[in-house]
Amino acid sequence: MNTEAAVGLLHLIAAEPTLLPGAPTEADESDLRLRVREGRHLCLGCGQPSRCTVVVNSEAHGPRWLDLCSPCWKTVQLANVVGDGPEGAGDPGDG
Repeated sequence: MNTEAAVGLLHLIAAEPTLLPGAPTEADESDLRLRVREGRHLCLGCGQPSRCTVVVNSEAHGPRWLDLCSPCWKTVQLANVVGDGPEGAGDPGDG
C-alpha cells in the first residue's frame, strides 16, 4: 500500500466505520495482543495476515478493530500524519 492509498483508506474508515469489525468498549493491551496472536485476521490494506491491530473509535458506531500487516501499519501511520487523517488510532498490539 502506498501513502495515497493509505490516505484513501483512512478517509473511507472515517466515512464508513462499520466496514471494520466491532471491538470491545474497554479493549486494552491484552485484547490487542490476543487479537494479533489469533492469527486469523487479515490486513485491511493488502490482505496478508495482520501483525498489528488498533482500535478506531467511531462516535456513531463505537470502537472498531483495524487489522494491518506491519508494512501497511507504517504506511497508515505516515498517511495519518501526511494526510491529516482521522484521529483515534493508537499504538499497535504487536503479537
